Amino acid sequence: MSLRSVLGAGLLAGFLLALPQAQAQQSTTLTVANNGGAAGVGFREAYYKPWTAATGRQVIDDSFNQELARLRSQVETKNLTWDVVSVTAINEATACEEGLLEQIDWSKILDPKDFEGVGGFGKCGIPNNFVSGGLVYDGDKFPNGTGPKTWQDFWDVQKFPGKRGLLYRAEQTMEVALMADGVAPADAMKVLAAPGGVERAFRKLAELKPHIRWWKSGDESMQNILNGDVVMTFAWNGRVSTANRTNKRNLKIEFGAGHVSGSQMIAIMKGTPKKDIAIEFIKFTSAPPQQANFARAIDYAPANAKAYPLMTELERSTLPSGHLHLASLQSGSLYLDFWLNNGDALLQRFIQFAAQ
Repeated sequence: MSLRSVLGAGLLAGFLLALPQAQAQQSTTLTVANNGGAAGVGFREAYYKPWTAATGRQVIDDSFNQELARLRSQVETKNLTWDVVSVTAINEATACEEGLLEQIDWSKILDPKDFEGVGGFGKCGIPNNFVSGGLVYDGDKFPNGTGPKTWQDFWDVQKFPGKRGLLYRAEQTMEVALMADGVAPADAMKVLAAPGGVERAFRKLAELKPHIRWWKSGDESMQNILNGDVVMTFAWNGRVSTANRTNKRNLKIEFGAGHVSGSQMIAIMKGTPKKDIAIEFIKFTSAPPQQANFARAIDYAPANAKAYPLMTELERSTLPSGHLHLASLQSGSLYLDFWLNNGDALLQRFIQFAAQ
């Protein structure tokens, strides 16, 4: 046999030996798509690395901006890039209805009671973390408990003079307006969806409109209050915690006033051959230790209530611990049906209202 033949046979043998190993690695590798940024860092540190250490299975990281078209194209062409995806509650409901995600009865896998406070399981997905938008003010400017306590205080420009920051979006802002009009947070969506509810919210916003400084991003909400452009603002709790840590400030979030809160969901792509592994991965990410570590990484609340005791008092200070009954939840059929059916029209009306 020639040297070339020997080398060729050796290379072929090496390739054949490596092939099962490569196939095995591919079969146990999971691809997970998240929102990127801080969320992506949290996924890697709190989920991927511990999962690999515990199981030996690698995770391929990807990100997307919640474009449902990317899910549709993969499922329709049967060319799946992802196995697990992190999606908003509305996208979870829409994608599940369209058959883009696996329908799983998570109540047979995890205890539903641990997730009731954040809205519970979807038909396809499970809550992974919990984002809360609430009343925020600078504790150094309102010492000794003199800060605003309610959304009525937020609207009271005589007692608390100055500009207010509100989200330039109908969804969330209209729920806050109804809270300021005396509606209990848990009933905000019920009132908004009922006849006259939208008009009531716009009337309440009109009262405060001359004093509103609208913001369009979480960064902008923090810049406004850190710079003193507003005396108080609606803002997301993770942004508040990050601003305090990075700027050495004393921003407070008054959860007792009521808040608009919702879960980022995690679900499994329809048709993935790795469904069983994906279920195990989601079980792992939903366990209290991983939930607590993820909350530490991104400053948003864990979805699993059993993660709270694993966190320090300081870590819980900007989370809605003990105040989940004061939430207008961005979950459930009422919320999803209302905003899916009316969201576009209300956004256009809201834009016109803000511009007048």
